[in-house]
Amino acid sequence: MQENNEDNSLEVHCRKDMKLSRWEGLEVLGEGTFSKVILATSLISDEVSYSEGHLVEQHLKVLPIESSPEKKKCDKLVAVKICEYGTKDNNEPNNLTEISAKREIDILKDINHPSIVRLKAWNIEATRVILILDYCPGGDLLKVASEYRDVLILQLLRRIFAELVAAVEYLHARKIVHCDIKLENILVNLTYHELEYRHDWSKYPFSVVTLTDFGLSQRIDDNEKLTIRCGSDDYAAPEVIMGQPYDGRATDAWSLGVLLYALLESRLPFDPIPNISQNHRPCSRKSHLIARVEWCWVKYAKLKNQLKSDPDDTSRHSIESAMQITEGLLKRARDRWSLSQIAGTEWVKNAIQIEGGIKFRDEE
Repeated sequence: MQENNEDNSLEVHCRKDMKLSRWEGLEVLGEGTFSKVILATSLISDEVSYSEGHLVEQHLKVLPIESSPEKKKCDKLVAVKICEYGTKDNNEPNNLTEISAKREIDILKDINHPSIVRLKAWNIEATRVILILDYCPGGDLLKVASEYRDVLILQLLRRIFAELVAAVEYLHARKIVHCDIKLENILVNLTYHELEYRHDWSKYPFSVVTLTDFGLSQRIDDNEKLTIRCGSDDYAAPEVIMGQPYDGRATDAWSLGVLLYALLESRLPFDPIPNISQNHRPCSRKSHLIARVEWCWVKYAKLKNQLKSDPDDTSRHSIESAMQITEGLLKRARDRWSLSQIAGTEWVKNAIQIEGGIKFRDEE
């Protein structure tokens, strides 16, 4: 791929049959050691279409936000992920970054689910990989859970979890395991004000969240065990922490359990318990607590003992169901609930009641 120095444009290969268009950069959304994500807009130009499967060239123009006065008139917004694994002067690639970026492309090319990020276009160069992905205006779920906790009413939380269970089941059915499920890798498709509006979330027609970041994902055989330790320790299952061969489907399920606990309790299950003096806190390291599956309810500890006092209270029944699912997932591998068991529970199965299923956000 060649870069045009005059207009600072980049050519990328489209995933599907698309029109020739220009991507204009608006602002940098995030930046790490080897990668950055840019908000960009698709500006419609030549109405040229191509046959199925043909790779089409598009242009990405990355500009400072100040030079883009038409931001509010954007036809379409996308997130452009640029992974750098070498430089033009010193072409010694960072192998892990290169492998991760290319793996992400390989996986995303075969995925089409409303609650999983879509790869719209990509390009692989000698020193970097460029991915054009869905843009999700609500930020990640960690930010929402931390800064906008008030919008995460139980019905919305239930809807979010049900979407994620369906998305991960979709992956597992295609022999793909994510291996890095966490709040930071769940993007929210709605803004704070849209979340604040009290929808009937069970009937909201479009996806609310998007599972993203497939750099650590793996393709696996039916009975294959993985051995590579990857992902965040906070979300790692006991068998991963202990260095045992593990089933990626079961560890994905564990990570969903950690995520659900975090949404309910506003803390991670193996973090130090708040409002307890240092003398009364467990002295074990976090990894030891995970390996022994030693966790407890804090916010809902008292509620758990009161739930049966009013069997007709639907909100308490919903909380109890969420707690039971969490407890079923945060178990040792031999006792852990499978995703099919979770999907079959009333709390998950009835969380989405949309004829024909959830729609992609860009569907009419």
